[in-house]
Order: sequence, then structure tokens, then C-alpha cells
Amino acid sequence: MTDLRPWIGFNPNDPEDREMLERIHAEHERRDREAVEAFLRDRDEREAEKVRATAEAKRRAAIEARRREQGIWETPFVPTSAANLIHGAIDRCLRFGQNALIIGSPGVGKTRALEEAVRRSSTLEGPSVGLVTVSSVMGASTMAVFEEVAPHLGVRPAYSIAATLKRLCREACFAPVMLFDEAQNLTLRSARELLTISEQARIQMVFVGNDEVIKLVSSSQAAIQQIARRLPIREEIDCILETDADLIASRYDVEGMDAFRLCRDLASARHADGLGKVLPVARALARERQSKMVHAVDIRAALMTFPHFQRDLEGPRASPAPQVKRQSSLKRLPRKR
Repeated sequence: MTDLRPWIGFNPNDPEDREMLERIHAEHERRDREAVEAFLRDRDEREAEKVRATAEAKRRAAIEARRREQGIWETPFVPTSAANLIHGAIDRCLRFGQNALIIGSPGVGKTRALEEAVRRSSTLEGPSVGLVTVSSVMGASTMAVFEEVAPHLGVRPAYSIAATLKRLCREACFAPVMLFDEAQNLTLRSARELLTISEQARIQMVFVGNDEVIKLVSSSQAAIQQIARRLPIREEIDCILETDADLIASRYDVEGMDAFRLCRDLASARHADGLGKVLPVARALARERQSKMVHAVDIRAALMTFPHFQRDLEGPRASPAPQVKRQSSLKRLPRKR
């Protein structure tokens, strides 16, 4: 016969033994209850994790689908003459240890060329570069400029401008070519301090901006003339070439002499920026009519969404200047009778 007593010497008539037995049963019930609750929690967490994973997968799929849909609007990098000039200046700075100043008209593709240089740097296809876009707010503060430059050089900013400058000059452990887009927003003090960092830390710098940046180096003041002396490599980009327009047009599957001629006219009026805005719309319109190629009719239809571009293209041909009667300053003499 099996002994069903919970322990040896258990006396069911003893109140203390019965109380101990009740405590044991209560403890077993508590442990069972906690085990069930833990199992339910784990099951709920696994189900919630599955729901979260499913939602995350759907979100990523939606993002990828959106990116594929928006891919038609992305401007591909095209090695135009302006881009080749900028990349060539970067290579020369690295090769000869000099700083550069690149001045270009708005819309010729300076920023896109700088972004391509950063992409090549990240994929080890080109020299190591760091890009800082100088906004008007940042350019007014030397400390703000230093805080943007410091991570590229592996330096942590200090509590003051002087201390941060000292760290940048002494502790820069990386040697990229620093690129400054919209350099016309830099103050004279910021430009001088950056060039000081360049000389002491052996960091080459390329300042890229529009015609306003000339004011930093074209003054009779001695301090600014020192900056001019420290920027020996200089390039100017006034426009893009017709070959550049043809190259950009071919990237958007443009076909036909009329279409290429229209792209050249648009590039002459609005540079690469105009092509980068109009041609994606033209390509979308061409695909809507089941055409793999972009023709002149698609470009003209796309120009309808950019009236200011169309006005630049048409010029005086579409809206001739009004003919004004010239009034002579000489008074007509009375006829002799």
C-alpha cells in the first residue's frame, strides 16, 4: 500500500501538521499560477512580436514600393563637364596639398557633383572627403561651423571656439578633403579659421559657392588677401555645355533631334537644374502613353508644369516687346502760308 502522507511522521490530527500542509498546497498553487502566468506572458509576447514583425515587414515593403515609384523622379548622376571639373579640383587638392575655390552659377550641378564625391568616398571609389553644407544660420557662427567639421576629422568639439580650434589643429586624426558647399555663407572669420586648420592639420579644403563667394577673396583688405593667397586652385563654372545637355538627356531616354534641341535650349536657359526638373516629368508622361522613349511632345507637355521655364525658353519670340511710339523732342514748325 502506497504511503500518501506528505512527509514521514505526518499526523492529520495535529493542527500544526495540517497548517503546514495547507501552506505547502498554497505554495504549490502559487508556483503553478506563476508558471501559467509566465507561459501566457511569453505566448502574448511571442504573438506581439509576430505582429510587430509583420507590421515592420509591411512598412519596409511599403517604403521600398514608394522608393521604386519615386525612382522615376530621382536625378541620376551624370559626369558633366562641371562635375568633372569639381572632381578634378578635389584630386588636385589631394595630390598637391593645396586648397581650392570653385565658383559656379546656380543650377550647374555643383551640389550634385559634391554628393557624388561623398558617395565615391563611402564606397572607396574615390578620395576620402567630408561634406559640410553651410547654411546662412550656420555660416554666421564660427562655433557652428566647427561643430559640423569636427566629426569628419575625428575630433570632439570643446566648450569654446578657441578650445575647439586648438583641438581641430592638434587632434585631427583623419585626413579627408573637406568640401564646403554654399561657401558664400561663411563669414571672414570662419573662413580664416578653417584655413588655419587646413595648414596646421594638413587638411585640404575646397570652397564651393556662387558669385557671392568672390567677396571673400576680392577685397583690398589685407586679411582677405591672405585668404586669396591660401586658395591657389580656382575654377569657374558659368554654364553647362551642349554635350552635357545631350548626356543628361540620354540618361532620361530622350529620342529625336527636336527633343535634344529642346533640351539644349533648356540647359542654356536653366542649366542642369532645369533639365533635372523637367525631364523626370517628361519621362513619366511618356510612360503614361506606353512609350519607352521621351520625345519632344513629352518635354513640351512637361514644360507646361513649369511656366517660368517655358517663358525662359520662349523669350521674346512668344511675347514680343510692345511697340512704343517714339515722341520727338523737336516741335513741329508751322507751315508757311
